[in-house]
Amino acid sequence: MTTTAPPPADPTATGPLTPTDHRAFGFLGQVNSCLRQCLCTLARHGLSLRQREPARARVLLDTVRPWPLYKGGQFLFDLMEWEDLMVHGDPPPLMSAERIISACTLPVQWVAAATAEDSAAAKPIPGQRTAVAFDLPLRLLATTARAALQGATQDFTDLLGTPAPQGETGNGTGHDTAPDADGEGADDELPPLEAGFYLYEDIALGALVVLGPLLADNAPTATTPPT
Repeated sequence: MTTTAPPPADPTATGPLTPTDHRAFGFLGQVNSCLRQCLCTLARHGLSLRQREPARARVLLDTVRPWPLYKGGQFLFDLMEWEDLMVHGDPPPLMSAERIISACTLPVQWVAAATAEDSAAAKPIPGQRTAVAFDLPLRLLATTARAALQGATQDFTDLLGTPAPQGETGNGTGHDTAPDADGEGADDELPPLEAGFYLYEDIALGALVVLGPLLADNAPTATTPPT
């Protein structure tokens, strides 16, 4: 008498984890992948700047090193072991500068409004008047705005991912090209990631390169370059 082996069971239906657990891990895995892709992309931009313009890179790092924001970022980078996340496995694909900028636009605008000298009188935090009018907590508006921004960012990313004809927007190899903040180089020409001592510094440099135009657009009008 012959018997037929039953088909393999759905892995989500066995063990102590539920289908909801697996979907939740799928979401968290997506977050990890996106974070890894962003960090590695910034580090490669920073490494490119360090190799191409070492004097400028030194000045940028010397400027930001004393700042609490830089030191706090380095503490979190080490505490959360982001270096392990970045260097484990094959290098992720580059994240477009446009996607990074769009994801950071709203937080930068909020910080700019909150830290402006006349923020209390002329530049209320975006959403503050709406919160007062509807008697809603500002954190609820922030959650709604963040969700809307994430949806818009994903739509924009899908648009950027649409194949473009070779010519003005292509490099003839099937990869999109995106110049850095000064119009030098392209994403597909960035050097490979270098792990080690300079990794966090490269991320900081890359953030300054990619987000530089956004930060400059939101700088106080009285800001002038040093003489």
